[in-house]
Amino acid sequence: MMPLYDFRCEEHGRWEVLAKVNETRACPSCGVEGVRMISLPAKTASLWGTDWRKGLGGSGFFSPSAGQRVTDKREEESIMRSRGFINEKDLGGEVFYERQISRIHDEHKAADTMAKTYTDNLKKFDGDKMRAVTETFPAQQMLEQAHAHDAKEAS
Repeated sequence: MMPLYDFRCEEHGRWEVLAKVNETRACPSCGVEGVRMISLPAKTASLWGTDWRKGLGGSGFFSPSAGQRVTDKREEESIMRSRGFINEKDLGGEVFYERQISRIHDEHKAADTMAKTYTDNLKKFDGDKMRAVTETFPAQQMLEQAHAHDAKEAS
């Protein structure tokens, strides 16, 4: 991150530029090397010797996730855990997301395969939709998938 500095040219006056600490800049009008001006520190509430947060219900910040003011991230996490939420970092980071993406990709691939099989069966049985459905989605296989899905939901 580079700070904002004021430079001055004798002929064209002052201009501001983002520059490195020891960097000099040429005047944008005439190209002559500018002189860096002494910058004054910003007058902020902390430099005035007061705490600007007084009267705002204590220090900290408003957490949209928690729906209230919290003093720090640790308090926010504690509130969210008490409400049954799981912190993103507890999910395993990128490995979790990679697994989820892979699972979704596999589901889409299986659905595409099933759709192609149905289309092929529809052609094979001269447009007879009922026969194409029964051949593509055998009852026994559908029952097994439904039971597996119910067992997964229960756990």
